[in-house]
This record gives sequence, structure tokens and C-alpha cells, in this order.
Amino acid sequence: MKLVTIEAENQAIYFNLAQAYEAEFSKLTEKMPLQNGMFELDTDIANENVAAFICIESGIPAGIAAVYCEPDGNYEVAEFYIVPVFRKAKLGTHFAHALWRYFPGDWTIKQIAGADDATMFWRSAINKFVGSAFTEDMYEDDYWGKVTRQRFTSDLVSE
Repeated sequence: MKLVTIEAENQAIYFNLAQAYEAEFSKLTEKMPLQNGMFELDTDIANENVAAFICIESGIPAGIAAVYCEPDGNYEVAEFYIVPVFRKAKLGTHFAHALWRYFPGDWTIKQIAGADDATMFWRSAINKFVGSAFTEDMYEDDYWGKVTRQRFTSDLVSE
């Protein structure tokens, strides 16, 4: 698994996979495609406070992530998607761990209501990374409403 940062030459890969992500979550977000068939994206990866990545597995783009990066060392997963065929191999866990090692600091991850599989994934991935050293609560997000939220600190803990 390779973590690749978004550059001008690979940006289209990110945007293509982001469409699959938006379509998959549309059953929860009730987001409809635009007239051109594309979904509007929630995260502007051109924003200086956002770092975006592609997960490459055996030369194939297998997932994407966008992370809000604050100057004080606080990070939040904004977008995270693994192509379904790669999920059983636990690629998402490896991708998440690579992100947390890349950005040591305080992390926040949120899941919208109804995203039960995502909540189970994040609990498992975090637990494998920091054990029980994380908190989880229900949080009222300004954009998404009531979300499940996990918080923990990454200090380059190894897998």
C-alpha cells in the first residue's frame, strides 16, 4: 500500500474516486447528482488547510482521503473511501494508519447517522492503532447534525 499526495497530475484520480464515495453515501446524505451526473463534493482539496491523498495498491488507485490540518497539530478526517473490492483485505485500516503516522497529533473522526459500517470500521482501525486510548461520543456537528465522533492522539505508534 502506497500513500500518494494529490498533485495536479493525479488530481483526476482523486475526483473520480470521490464520485464513487459520494454515490455510495447518497443513501444517507440524500445528496442528488447534479444535472451533469456528478456529485458536488463537500471538501475543497485546493484549500490550504486540506491535505488529500490516494491509496495505491499494486499500482491501482484503491482509495482516497482528505484531512483537515490545523496549524496546532489537530487533524480531522474529512473524506475517506476505499473501493469495495479492496475492503476485505483490510486496506482501509492500513491506509488510515499510514495517515495517522504521516500526521502525528490529535485526531478527530466523525460518522454521520446511519453509517454503522463506517463507525465499526473506525472503532476497529483506531483500536488497532492506539488500543483503548481513544474517546467516543455523540456530537452535534454544524453541517451533518448528530454524528458519532472518535478522538485520539497519534504519536507515531507502530502497528
